[in-house]
Amino acid sequence: MRFTRYPRWEPYEVTPRKLAAARRAIQKQKDRYPLFPELIKHQTPEERLASIAVEREAWWQRMRDRHANVWRKAHQNLNSLPPGPRAAIKRYWEICGRPGDPVYLLTIIHEHRDRKVCYWHVMAELRRLRLRFQKSS
Repeated sequence: MRFTRYPRWEPYEVTPRKLAAARRAIQKQKDRYPLFPELIKHQTPEERLASIAVEREAWWQRMRDRHANVWRKAHQNLNSLPPGPRAAIKRYWEICGRPGDPVYLLTIIHEHRDRKVCYWHVMAELRRLRLRFQKSS
């Protein structure tokens, strides 16, 4: 089945600009409480960037897991269809111009279930057009 891979995360790169931005953010946080700065524990710029890197990696993994769950849901919905419509939707999915994203596949299945589109007829119409075009060429 056609699909587009979810992009892999790239390791967080510490650059001088990011380090300077972290220093400014920490200084801004210190300036918010000027009376007793020693009572509040502040991160170092390196700790701040390390925590950002950890959170960024965790976010990417959550997004990849969510994307995989949507694909599983799409496959379950597709497999729950009767064999005729399932085959038509699979064939249409292979040739349609939509991105290979599970949301688009779920949309196609939803349109079929709500009887908005019959992909068996869509495929038949495509075959007729293909035959008509081949005869005229």
